[in-house]
Amino acid sequence: MKRLLLFLCVLFSGLSSLTTTPCFASTSETYFAKVSFESVYFYSLPINSEAYQLFEIPSSYYVLLLDSENNDFYRAKYSNIEGYVLKNSVQPINETPNYPYAMSSFRVFSSTQLQSQPSISAESLTTLSPLEEITSFYGEKVGQELIPDSTNVWYYCSYLADGVLKYGYIFSYYCDHFQKILPNNELFTPVTTDIFVKEEPPIFNSSQGLTSTAKALIAVGCCVPCLIIILLLLKKRSIRPAPAKRTVKKPRRDFYEFNEDDI
Repeated sequence: MKRLLLFLCVLFSGLSSLTTTPCFASTSETYFAKVSFESVYFYSLPINSEAYQLFEIPSSYYVLLLDSENNDFYRAKYSNIEGYVLKNSVQPINETPNYPYAMSSFRVFSSTQLQSQPSISAESLTTLSPLEEITSFYGEKVGQELIPDSTNVWYYCSYLADGVLKYGYIFSYYCDHFQKILPNNELFTPVTTDIFVKEEPPIFNSSQGLTSTAKALIAVGCCVPCLIIILLLLKKRSIRPAPAKRTVKKPRRDFYEFNEDDI
């Protein structure tokens, strides 16, 4: 009885699992998106907080949108970095720009550190020698002002140290020969429809008949009534009338009534 119930439970759970497989398919298309104004940031996590802002994306340039992460963020790529951008800060376009990412470089004229955050108290990733050329500039971020009345701007960049490409911040006060970023004036047309729309596949496919989801739903629908009937029958068989209680009768004892005259 217990083994049969266990088998039925396993069978039912197996059929039910067929309907819990993901039934939503998203498009694999990607879109470039225009950064049309200042103070648009590239984020390390899809959380709208200054703590997760990596750098400000140079205005008039683009990010590559990979997918919709949540209601507020796209998952995106800028140059060779993957991260996130706020949906309301960029405009998806139909074209592929020739120069989507800003190109710039600068020189470190004094020995300084590549920091994990724009702060002197953050982790130092490596030491840069004087007159070091940095060719992979991504953007700026406001951070700690190391020298009073100087600047609080840090440059986010990458640097190859001991064969490892490291990403971090350099205090801009120690940098010069910064290559000016020119505006990107490439023409574009905005996307006017929703992108990364996730659609539920139809239950019936005209070319292949019923889909696997539909077949699973039909199988579960047929098995559930059968399982209920089997369980009811098993329950009925297990209910048996209790045996009648047997009473033991005590044997009758004969007795004689004595008469006083017989004594």
